[in-house]
Amino acid sequence: MLQAVMAAMDNLPVAVGIFELEGRPIYANRSFHELHDLDRRWQNKDATFAEVVADGRMDDWKEDPIAYFERLKRKLLEEGFSETQVEIGDKIIDVQDVLLDGKYLLSTQQDITARVKAEQRVSYLAHHDPLTDLPNRMRFATELANLIAESRVLRRQFGVMSFDVDRFKDINDVFGHAAGDIVLAELARRLKSVLDADDVAARLGGDEFTVISVGEDQPETMTRLAERLTRAMEEEIEVDGRSLRVSLSIGIAMFPQDGPDAATLLANSDAALYRAKAEGRGRFCAFNARMDRRMHDRRVLQQDLRHAIKRGELMLHYQPQAAVTGEIFGFEALLRWHHPTRGLITPDEFVPLAEESGQIVEIGRWVLNEAGREAASWPNRLNIAINISPIQFRQDNLVSDVHTMLLETGLAADRLELEVTEGVLVQDFARALQILRGLKALGLRIAMDDFGTGYSSLSYLQSFPFDTIKIDKSFTSKLVSDSSADEIVRAVIGLGRGLNIPIVAEGVETEEQRAFLEEAQCQNLQGHLIGRAGPIGQYSGLTGAEDTPSLPQIDTDGFHATQTSRRR
Repeated sequence: MLQAVMAAMDNLPVAVGIFELEGRPIYANRSFHELHDLDRRWQNKDATFAEVVADGRMDDWKEDPIAYFERLKRKLLEEGFSETQVEIGDKIIDVQDVLLDGKYLLSTQQDITARVKAEQRVSYLAHHDPLTDLPNRMRFATELANLIAESRVLRRQFGVMSFDVDRFKDINDVFGHAAGDIVLAELARRLKSVLDADDVAARLGGDEFTVISVGEDQPETMTRLAERLTRAMEEEIEVDGRSLRVSLSIGIAMFPQDGPDAATLLANSDAALYRAKAEGRGRFCAFNARMDRRMHDRRVLQQDLRHAIKRGELMLHYQPQAAVTGEIFGFEALLRWHHPTRGLITPDEFVPLAEESGQIVEIGRWVLNEAGREAASWPNRLNIAINISPIQFRQDNLVSDVHTMLLETGLAADRLELEVTEGVLVQDFARALQILRGLKALGLRIAMDDFGTGYSSLSYLQSFPFDTIKIDKSFTSKLVSDSSADEIVRAVIGLGRGLNIPIVAEGVETEEQRAFLEEAQCQNLQGHLIGRAGPIGQYSGLTGAEDTPSLPQIDTDGFHATQTSRRR
C-alpha cells in the first residue's frame, strides 16, 4: 500500500516536498526533484537551508533566499500556512506551504512561468501597440490624466505633441499595408531614439502618434524634441528595396495654457497639426487660439456638407480641354459647393472632409449623374471627363452606377472619360483591374489622372490599356522656369508616345508653356489659357446650346476662340 502511495506521489504533476523547519529534506517527489534540481542543491542530505545557501547552490534565486526562509518560518509558526511566488532562474513558481506538527514544512509547488508570462503579455498588449511596442491610446489616456492631476498640484507645465505621417494613405495604397507597417515601425524606432528619459510616446491608431514632454523649460524643450524628430526622419526608409522619404506634420499644445483638460489639450494639438499640414506638411506648428476657431469651423463645414446635395448647394463647373493645335474637344466636370453663408467653396477644402466622412460616395454619384445629364443635352458631341474618387472607385456598384447613368441620360459611352489616380490599382490590384475592365466594357474611356504626383509605375500603364495620361499641373506650372520639370514632362510625353497613349497637360496658363508642350509633342491641353472653369452656360457657344452649333477653334498665336464647323 505504501508503495502505491509513493508511486502516486511521484506521478503527481505538482511538486511536493517535506522539510524540517531548518530546511533538511525528508521527502520530495519526482516533480519536486525536477523543478529544483534537488540532487545538485542538496548534495548533503543533512544540510539545512542556510548551509545550502552558504555553499552557493541557491545563487539563481532572484531574492535573498536566507531572508525568504526566515520570513517563511515566522509566518508558518504564526499562521500555519503561506502562499507566495518565487522566481528562481528563469522560472516563476507558485508555492503553498503548510506547517505540520509544529516542526515540519509541507510544500506544494507548481511552475507557472508560462501562465504568468501569458498573463503579462495579455496585460501588456492591452496597453501597448504590438507593431511599434509603444503605449496605446488606453495607456496614453491614463498617463495623461495622471500627469494633468499631478501638474495641477505642482503648477507645472508640460507639452503634448501630436503628429502623423504625411500622405501615409499613398504609401499604403501604392506599396501595400505591409510597407506601411514597416514605415510605422521604423518611425517608432526613430521616435524612441530622440525622446528624453521622462517623455511618454504612444501610437493612438493608424499613423497617429502623440508624445508628452515633461521636461523643464517648456515650451522650448518640446520644440527641441520636435526638431530632433524632424531631423531623425530626414534619412530615407528602406521598404522592399525602395527608398522612401517620409515626412511628418507635427502639432504642439501646452498644459495648462492651451487646454486645462485632456480632451481640450489633444484637440488643440490636433488643430496645430492640421495647421502644419495646411502650411505645406513636413513641419511642426504650435497651437494658438485662432486654430481652435478653425477646427470648429471645419467640424461645422463637415456637418453642413451632409445636407449640401439635398439643399441643391452643389454645382458643377466645366473647364474646356483642347488639342495643342487649338480644337476644343471636350470638358472636365469640376465640383463646386455654393455654401449659403460662405459662398463658393473649392474641392480642395471640402473633398477631404467628404472622404473622411464617407460622403464622397454619395457626392461622387451625384457628380456622375449630373455631368452625364448635362453632356447628353449638348447638341455638339463634345467629350465629358469626370473624376472618380478612390473611395468611390472601391464601391461594388460603380460599374452599375455608370451603366445606369448612360442608360438614363442617353449619353453615348464614347463621349465619357472617367479619371482615376494610380492609387486605385494598388490596394487590391486584381479587383481594381476587374472594375476598370468592367467600365471599359461599357465603351467609355479611362484616364490616369495626376500622373507623376504619386509613386508612378510603368507597370500600371502596362497592366491596363489607359486611354489618356494626365500630367499634373504641379509640373506644368513650372515649365520653362524649372529644367527638372521640363525633363519630367518630356519624359512623360515620351512614355505616352511609346505606349501610344495620348497626353493631356493640366494647368496650362501661359503661351510659353503651350509652345513648350507643342514642341515636346504633347497632344492635348487644359488650363486657364484655354478657358477657366465655370458654369456651362458661359460655354454655350461651344456646346451648341446657342443657335450656332459650330465649334470654336483656338488661334494658337493669341489663343483666342474662333468659329469653325470642324468637329472632333
